[in-house]
Amino acid sequence: MVCGPTASGKSEVSDALAEVLSEENGGFVPTLVVDSMQVYREIPKITNQARRRPAQLVGIVSVTERWTVTNHKARAEQIVAGTETPFVLDAGTGMYLNAIILDVPLAPKVAPSTRRIAENLASGAENHRRASRQKELELAGVPSRRSIWDGEPRYNTAVIYLRPNREALDVAISRRSEKIAREGLGEAAKLMEMESTESQVNASVADSIGVRELSEHLSGWLTLEEARSRMTTRTRQLARRQIRWFDKLSKTLRGRVPTAVLEKPEDVNTMHGKMWA
Repeated sequence: MVCGPTASGKSEVSDALAEVLSEENGGFVPTLVVDSMQVYREIPKITNQARRRPAQLVGIVSVTERWTVTNHKARAEQIVAGTETPFVLDAGTGMYLNAIILDVPLAPKVAPSTRRIAENLASGAENHRRASRQKELELAGVPSRRSIWDGEPRYNTAVIYLRPNREALDVAISRRSEKIAREGLGEAAKLMEMESTESQVNASVADSIGVRELSEHLSGWLTLEEARSRMTTRTRQLARRQIRWFDKLSKTLRGRVPTAVLEKPEDVNTMHGKMWA
């Protein structure tokens, strides 16, 4: 499992590690991407889906569909069940990762009408998706469940947590935002066209980093530089939340699975032999 904040170099490390493991095991080792936005096929540039090695759970559904942690867990389990080799998780979405690797129950689906009410009640929340889901469960009367942190590891796991220093991470995020601002306009324009033909883009995608800012630029509300700046700010905020999540996860797994916390992707070169010895 390779986890860490956006722009930390997870994809590079995941691909390199999967190649090494493929050679050692004499078979193709799959990489499963654990990311709530890279599942959408219409926005590969905005969500940085490009990589040098094929990966699973990337570009698999339309932006008109609602993708959930339950969907992701089920699809990941199907892939894992079909392979006899180790597998690599390239993880940026903490909740999705916990659901896959820890033995914890997930909440049931709720009625669409309940979901709409919950989304309205969660309006203005810092993390609208999380707040909306909490409201859904409250309205549906779902009983209290075990914490998403309480489960035992479901797989024989080794963890590489990429945790760059803040200055280096902020520079990488700024560069990524510049690239998305240059290359993602066409994708944002296509999403706006879909909306005009009543192909409803789901709310999580419409409000996601890159899609919202570039759409506002194309609508004439922001200059391209303003859109890039806002993307950078929101991505930095996301990265801080991811770091807090993975800090807690690494502490939760401490003593139960081998874990390496690394500052730079190249540091993994010194860890492979030690973790799999």
